[in-house]
Amino acid sequence: MKFKNIIIIIIIIGAIVAVAFVLKNNKTEMEADTQMAMQQSKYVPVTVEKVKSQTIDVNFESNGVFEAHQEVKVMSETNGAVVAIYKKKGDYVRKGDVLLKTNDQLIQSELTIAQLNLNQAEDNLKRFKNLIETDAITKKQYEDSERAVKISKAQLSALQKRYNDTKVTAPISGYINEDYYEPGVLVSPGMPLAEIINTNPLKLSVNVSENEVATVSKGQKVTVKANALPNQTFEGTVEFISNKADGSFKYEVIIVLEKVDNDAIRPGMFGTAKFSASGKMNTLVVNRKSISGGLKDPAVFMIENGVAKRKPVEIVPVSSSSVQVISGLNEGDEIIASGLINVKEGITVKVQ
Repeated sequence: MKFKNIIIIIIIIGAIVAVAFVLKNNKTEMEADTQMAMQQSKYVPVTVEKVKSQTIDVNFESNGVFEAHQEVKVMSETNGAVVAIYKKKGDYVRKGDVLLKTNDQLIQSELTIAQLNLNQAEDNLKRFKNLIETDAITKKQYEDSERAVKISKAQLSALQKRYNDTKVTAPISGYINEDYYEPGVLVSPGMPLAEIINTNPLKLSVNVSENEVATVSKGQKVTVKANALPNQTFEGTVEFISNKADGSFKYEVIIVLEKVDNDAIRPGMFGTAKFSASGKMNTLVVNRKSISGGLKDPAVFMIENGVAKRKPVEIVPVSSSSVQVISGLNEGDEIIASGLINVKEGITVKVQ
């Protein structure tokens, strides 16, 4: 029995020694793995590409919004209630057509009085002209009579203008896009009454970069597409190029469309203009994946003494996979092409 207990104790001790040996080996392996990981974490593996000069077509596209040729808000120039309506929202009007009429009874009475006053002043002037020739009146009386005629004419002219303003007319030809009047509504000077738009011809307004605007000229033919009609193309002509960039350093270009069904494309729709220029251009091109920060804040990472350095650049998209470098890089420069997800300013990198 005693011998059996000794064997059990020896077995237990052997098992403890074996477990301790295995744990020690595992610890050694873990320490080795840790050391290797620490060595690897000292740098980020990357690949690089060289900035190359490449010949590309000088063609580009720009998105914009279709606009009406003319868009006018008709304002009231008189006081009074609306007594007659001749045109409503959706109607087509020609320049000079009467849209509505306001109450003119009081003004007509004032016009009649002003006309009578003018007639009397003119009669007095004729009589005074005969009298002054015989020295029956003074020169001042004659001059006062002349002045009375001028005053009466001015008053009549002002009242005629007020009378004409009671008939609100269309300042341009086009469709009434909005109206703000109803029978009996009181209007006052400066009150908006209607909005008229003329869509013939229709225009497309786009914004282009400084490099793109250098290739655009007035009178240039442009291919236009409406996003709502992807299978149709239209021809347009560049009518206007802004001389100054906006806050985003873009230049406005307005394109007039030719032979367009105005019912198919309406103001406010989105469109795309494709500009085609003759010839090709030699420029610096890099892979789009090498750009950090996207198109809003583009930059690349260069390697200096094994350390990543961020460098802002100015770019223009050329295709879905490449961009044109406008400034910030020179031909032959090496930039980080892959591994950018782990790259930041000042981190140690290693080219694979």
